[in-house]
Amino acid sequence: MEEENVIADVGTQVVTLESEVKGFAEGVSYWGKFLAEKILAGNPILDSDIETAYSYLLEELTLKAETEKAKIVINCNAENSGNYKLDLLFTKLENIEGVNALTENQIIEFSPTLTIIYGANGSGKSGYVRLLKKVFYSKAPEEIIQNIHLTSGHKPVSANFIFHSAGTDIPLTFPANFSNSEFEQYAVFDNGSVKHHLDHKNEFEFRPAGLNFFADFSSAIKQVELKLNSEITIKQSANDFADLFDGESEIRTLIETLSAQTKLDDLKKLTPFSEKDKTDKIEIEKKYDELLLASKNKEKEIQRLESIKKLLGENKKTIEAINTYFTSDYLTNIETSIADYIAKEAISKAEGIENFKTDKIQNIGTTEWKNFIVAAEQFAKKQKVVNSVYPENEDNCLLCQQPLSDDAQNLIANYWVFIKSVAEQNAKQALVKLTEIKAGFEKLPFDLFPAENTLTVWLIEKYPQVLTLLKQKLEAQKILATNIVSDLTTRNTNKRAEIKISISDHDTIISAIENSIKIQREDEQNLELNRLLKEKTNLLHKEKFNIHFSKFEAYIENQQWISKTKGINWISEKRKITDCEKYLSGKYFNQKYIDIFNQECIDLNGNFGIEVNYTGSGGTSFRQLTLKGRNPAAILSEGEQKVIALADFISEMSLSEVNRGIIFDDPVNSLDESRKKDIALRLVKESASKQVIVFSHDLIFVSNLITFCEDSSVRSICHWIENRDGNAGQVWLRNSPSYEKEYRNSEPAKKFYIEANKADCPPAQREYLVKAGFTALRTCYEVLVINDLFKNVVQRYNERVSVDALSSVYFDEELVNELLDSFSQCCRYMEGHTHSDKYAYKKPEPINLNEEIQRYEATRTKIRKTKKPS
Repeated sequence: MEEENVIADVGTQVVTLESEVKGFAEGVSYWGKFLAEKILAGNPILDSDIETAYSYLLEELTLKAETEKAKIVINCNAENSGNYKLDLLFTKLENIEGVNALTENQIIEFSPTLTIIYGANGSGKSGYVRLLKKVFYSKAPEEIIQNIHLTSGHKPVSANFIFHSAGTDIPLTFPANFSNSEFEQYAVFDNGSVKHHLDHKNEFEFRPAGLNFFADFSSAIKQVELKLNSEITIKQSANDFADLFDGESEIRTLIETLSAQTKLDDLKKLTPFSEKDKTDKIEIEKKYDELLLASKNKEKEIQRLESIKKLLGENKKTIEAINTYFTSDYLTNIETSIADYIAKEAISKAEGIENFKTDKIQNIGTTEWKNFIVAAEQFAKKQKVVNSVYPENEDNCLLCQQPLSDDAQNLIANYWVFIKSVAEQNAKQALVKLTEIKAGFEKLPFDLFPAENTLTVWLIEKYPQVLTLLKQKLEAQKILATNIVSDLTTRNTNKRAEIKISISDHDTIISAIENSIKIQREDEQNLELNRLLKEKTNLLHKEKFNIHFSKFEAYIENQQWISKTKGINWISEKRKITDCEKYLSGKYFNQKYIDIFNQECIDLNGNFGIEVNYTGSGGTSFRQLTLKGRNPAAILSEGEQKVIALADFISEMSLSEVNRGIIFDDPVNSLDESRKKDIALRLVKESASKQVIVFSHDLIFVSNLITFCEDSSVRSICHWIENRDGNAGQVWLRNSPSYEKEYRNSEPAKKFYIEANKADCPPAQREYLVKAGFTALRTCYEVLVINDLFKNVVQRYNERVSVDALSSVYFDEELVNELLDSFSQCCRYMEGHTHSDKYAYKKPEPINLNEEIQRYEATRTKIRKTKKPS
């Protein structure tokens, strides 16, 4: 009966993300389960945990004695996954120092719903945003720049962040408390983020805790892998033991093949190096040395024969090279080349020389004459600039410097034509060929057997007749070479007979030398010497083997240890993690993200057909936005790109279990009025579920945000950031130019006056409250001008003009001057200095604020009572 109840309970279990993650963790090895249990329990993975898991892995791989291990129970405890607070609020930013050129001692308070921070370009907004991007999550974080206008005295970057949770304030300081989880629960979107949302494969920064398990688990697995690989690296070494053994032996061969498969028992058979081994070694070394001494002369003879054989081979190659110059074909080629030159030279003379013959110059057409013309032409070129020809009109003779007549100029020009003619060039090419052939013969080495040469001496002793014949043939070739050089010099064609030196005697002698070497090496003395050397080497190797046996033993044990580590396939282990994460992401997260993203695109009027593609790696999912398979940034306009990036950002934050606030910096830059309204409405809706903070310089957008908040009954606050006289980042709380309704009377200024006038108000706080009161009063004057003086004919942030109200507008000059004077007085007190020398600055007191409030009330009453004369 009890068993039936258990089965019934199992049958009714609901499959959830947590249960499937738990199922995955239950299925991994014990060492992996140990880590999984820690992660799913919400505990950080410490170095000691990695050590323990590594120890369990070594037991699994039989690299360590198995120990008794406790049963691991997997419990999913998502609530303990990080110290995140579901009710967290970011309430205040204060005491900012070292950030850009921001004014110090400023405070920004944040609403639980929507906070708007308005400031014109250059007011200092970017400094605050850069700080928030550095502290909170951002796809495009920036380094904080210190005040570039200061050459020294820069303060370190710091700021106080006040959070609130469970009814208690949580004051944190950046950067001291930067690692606190509160800073991980807010995210920033700005123009720099757009490119990252569209161009990159983006990791999901905020995901369900169950899915975050895989990235954490993968990270822990990698740490264990690194630890194992580190130990493998220590144990891994090259087998260079063969260097310990000179010569060849079975022992050396065995050492060269040491591996994880080598059996230590086989090695131990070669131990120890006994007393008998020592005696045998001494005896064999003595026999070997005696026999070696007796065979020394024979070895010298073998070395001498090897040297003669090498010299004879080199001599053979030289004679073969010389023979190529005296073949019938090559000699015929020489004769043909001489005849070709003679023919081409004759053609050259026939074509041009007759035109130059004269009684005034002798030997026209000779080589000297041609060389003179060629040299003159080259010298003439150096007298002229590029693209200029010699001779031209008014040029002088290069030799006598006398002016050239027209006939002389024509004659020189004809010389240049002659030396460039085809026939002349052909003759030149033929002459070059003859010169090259001549140079080849002049370099031939015929003295191959000088008297003191080692080979010559040996041939005189062993083969005198062969040496004599070779010298005679070389001399004949030398004479023939001299005759050929003469033919080439005088340009005479003569039939020359082939003279080749036979190399058959070389081959016969080399064969005889090789046979002699073989005979000497194969005699019984050499055979015995080789046998003794083999025994001697084997005993020497056995002795060294025993000296270094511990090294061989450690090497084999390390190789066997490393071999066992191949029992775990890290690629497969990590693939299982990634595959399961991808499966569960697709089942529980990815489609939900797509649905939210598509709805965001609709809400933001950005339904452009964007597709979301998913990939996974290392237990982490990535998404890539595409449009028809291409990067959306290459197709969409700048405004459309921003809309898609906003949709992607809001979608990811909507799915986050930990994100409690989103911050935007000028999210409607480059967008039209319609899209500004769409985004304003969407952000107001989002502020109902989490904190939304918006920095903007766009008054219309600010007005849209406030209007939609009023329509939706969402509480919001709006601050004003200004740059006054180079002091950027001055914050005026709840004092934006968009707070018209609240400033239709002096109540905002009166609130500051009441607080400042309290007896227990500290001086610094009193001064701050008084200035804030004057700032509020200034805004009251601005609203008074729009609503009462201009009768709301033109309203800020409203594209319609109330033409009908124009008839009720009336300006009394005296009243206008009074209003201007009161407004200026507020500005002076608010800014803390005067605009001209006629005003002497005096630190404002509560009484001054009260006086100006009364002036405002009086001016407001006068304006309302003033009517247009009928």
